[in-house]
Order: sequence, then structure tokens, then C-alpha cells
Amino acid sequence: MTIPPEPRRRDDPRMHTVEMEALGLSDLLEAELSFGSGPVRKPLPMWKIVLLVALGGAIGAMARQGIALAMTTLTTPTLIELPRATLLVNVLGCMGLGVLTGILEKRPETPQWVHPLVGAGLLGGFTTFSAVVLESSAMIGANFPALSFAYGVTTALGAIGGAVAGLLLGLWLGGRGGTERTAAEVRA
Repeated sequence: MTIPPEPRRRDDPRMHTVEMEALGLSDLLEAELSFGSGPVRKPLPMWKIVLLVALGGAIGAMARQGIALAMTTLTTPTLIELPRATLLVNVLGCMGLGVLTGILEKRPETPQWVHPLVGAGLLGGFTTFSAVVLESSAMIGANFPALSFAYGVTTALGAIGGAVAGLLLGLWLGGRGGTERTAAEVRA
């Protein structure tokens, strides 16, 4: 005696409920369209993104170096240099990225080139967390682990605080100057 195979789930009569029968394919297709996603903007070609990031990164790195050269070095009595310029550019860069993110959130119609040029490029080249590691390592090598730890914690908290403050500022700035539009309204 052979046992008939179990029906597939969608063919299983136990799965045919009133709710499933009421919900047809046309309803599903209509539901996908009702979310207001609208037409999706064509993404930038990869070569344009790479060039935008490279251009912004070059400008950001030059700005960082300019600030480092313009700030006088503060040396402790034990001849350990306090990396104030690195701390400043990291906090300012994170704040700038927060502002950019807030504005882009409120204004989705912003041109697509802004994020790769300003976000990943300029602000990515401006900030330098690798220098934080190098400078902290130098402090540890000079037998100042407490100063190294304080510098690392100050940098991390300052960067997070800058990003949050920048985001709030960007959301406020992005909401000014007219009516706020959602991404669905922009696409429609």
C-alpha cells in the first residue's frame, strides 16, 4: 500500500482560507504600488562616484593638513605633543557628516552627487581616525597610557557628540525654507 505524497503548501486545501481567497494576485500587486515608492532615481555610474569621492577626498585631506599646520602644537612638560588638530578635525568632520545626513534626510531631492562628493569624499578625507591610533600608540610608547586612553575616549565621545549635534542641526536646516517633502512625494 502506497501513501500519497503530501500536497505542496500552496496546493494544500487546508491552506485555502477565506482570507487567502479574498487576497488575490491583483491585490498584492496593487499593495506594492500603494506604498508610494514611485520611480526610483537612476543611480550614478560607478566611475562618477569614484571620481567624486577622489575629488572630495583630496580637498578634505588638504583642508585637514591646513588645519594641522595652522594650529600651534601644544607640548606637555614631558614633551608629549597633544594632538589638538586631529581631535578638532575629527569632531568637526563627524559634525559635518551629521549635518549632511540630516539635510539629505529632509530633502531627498538633493542631487545624487552631493553624498559621494561631500560625505564619503570631503568629510572622509577630512577626518582621520588612523591618526588617532598612531598618536595614541606614540603616547603609549612614551609611557603615557593614561593620556592615550583619555585622548581616545575624548575623540570617540567628541565624534559621537558632533555627529548627533550635526544630525539635529541638519534635520532642522533641512526642514527650513519651505514645505518638507517625503521621498515618496519627490519620486511622484
